[in-house]
Amino acid sequence: MTKYSMHYDQHQDQWSVELQGRKYSLHCGESFELYIGRKSIPCRLELANKWYVIMGDVNLDLRESDQYMIKL
Repeated sequence: MTKYSMHYDQHQDQWSVELQGRKYSLHCGESFELYIGRKSIPCRLELANKWYVIMGDVNLDLRESDQYMIKL
């Protein structure tokens, strides 16, 4: 699997990655691995008032100003 940079697109109100030169928007319920340092952790993307990921029993809010490394 390849690492991708996930970033927030304010115009679309979605998180997205670039795959082979094309932007791919991520949707609620989409699963991927989020890198925390060098370790990747399986998670699922969700939306309530804000975008967040669920990692097992832990919910983590995503900061729209940050980029995250993920593995699809």
